[in-house]
Amino acid sequence: MTARLATTIAAFALLASALPTLVQAQGAPRPVVLVRAGNLFDSEAGRMVGPRDILIRGERIAEVGEGLAVPEGATVIDLRRCAVVPGLIDAHTHLLLEQRSGEGLSDVAARDQAVQGDVYRALTAAGRAREYLDAGFTTVRDLGNSGRFLDLMLERAVNDGRVAGPRIYGSGPGLAPAGGQMEPMPGDPHDLVNGEYRIVTGVEDARAAVREAIARGADVIKMYPEATPQRTRLSVEEIAAIVNEAKRHNIPVAAHATSDASIREAVEAGVTSIEHAYDVSDETLRLMARKGVWLVPTDPSLEMALEFTRSWPQQPPREEVDRHLQGGRDRLMRAHRAGVRIALGSDLYFPYAPGRGAGSRGTMDGYVEAGLTPTQALQSATWEAGRMLGDEGLGAVRPRAFADLVAVEGDPTLGLAPLRTPRTVIKGGRVVAGSPDACGG
Repeated sequence: MTARLATTIAAFALLASALPTLVQAQGAPRPVVLVRAGNLFDSEAGRMVGPRDILIRGERIAEVGEGLAVPEGATVIDLRRCAVVPGLIDAHTHLLLEQRSGEGLSDVAARDQAVQGDVYRALTAAGRAREYLDAGFTTVRDLGNSGRFLDLMLERAVNDGRVAGPRIYGSGPGLAPAGGQMEPMPGDPHDLVNGEYRIVTGVEDARAAVREAIARGADVIKMYPEATPQRTRLSVEEIAAIVNEAKRHNIPVAAHATSDASIREAVEAGVTSIEHAYDVSDETLRLMARKGVWLVPTDPSLEMALEFTRSWPQQPPREEVDRHLQGGRDRLMRAHRAGVRIALGSDLYFPYAPGRGAGSRGTMDGYVEAGLTPTQALQSATWEAGRMLGDEGLGAVRPRAFADLVAVEGDPTLGLAPLRTPRTVIKGGRVVAGSPDACGG
């Protein structure tokens, strides 16, 4: 091949790679929408700021102000009878997982992998994704138990417009010690563990596992410093290697940690968030606050817990269920008083008749039952969750943010009840649930 021919081929290749961008830039103008909100929640300040107009160009917010003029050709969505909050975020979901009463995770994996298969599993997850949208959750962080990267495949389908669902920030298989989260199995002839987890076998393997996940499209790294009911644990060196490699790629790390020792090891390594933290000391909470590590408390409300127990052979009394929840409530408020940042996460993977999105709202109710104000609970599902995910376009209504909005009747900072019946849900500038005419003045 001559040098001139090689140069010509290279030029054509460069032009071909640039064509999609050029076509997009020169194509049809981005749709323009003006939303008139009767009251707007400032998620960063944590207060309602009164009537505001929100100008949307394409999928992003261009301007927020009062009395904005309607641009030529713009669509107007009148929400003057409603309050508007940023699209809600559930930062701990499992779209591809459902564990029924009496099942172990190995039973679930056998059903998902060997009986129903990936196609059925993904189609079921798509239905759950729709439930989040209907409930006003326009973004979720999905943390494993999703087979071999099925969460990232679903994320791509949503992004391509093939499936209706929230923005998905997926992790792929969680990075775990031997056995994953499955109960100890003397034999695993169908390799169920490796079908759900990425087992880490040393420091260099830990680094390689992070790169593998990122190469497949992971937006967050999920790791298990411990993996109850297994007794195995990642070493301190493996934890540090995972965090350092993720930081090199500017990817956040979520750590499933329930005991104080494993929580401290993960926090000292520099993880972004601790999931669950059922047994955590005040000293470790203070360390989390100093290092800016988020806590994602995955505690249900009393109403949710009662719904879970209805299928039990003998349902416990309401008072007993309420007492059982008190430990989680106490932990959440100790964290809050210590200055730990709180982000909403439902971790809902049991059958729940009202639906996954309703479960996310119910988790917010649980935060209020623990002692957070409605405003603080709402911030955990907007501003705080958006900051934890590391995407400035999430969890706020301001210029350059995603045009993700939820309209409700009433003031959710006075009580979260209005969130139970969202009137209009907008994702990326498009109405995806409810009606654009539900709150007209």
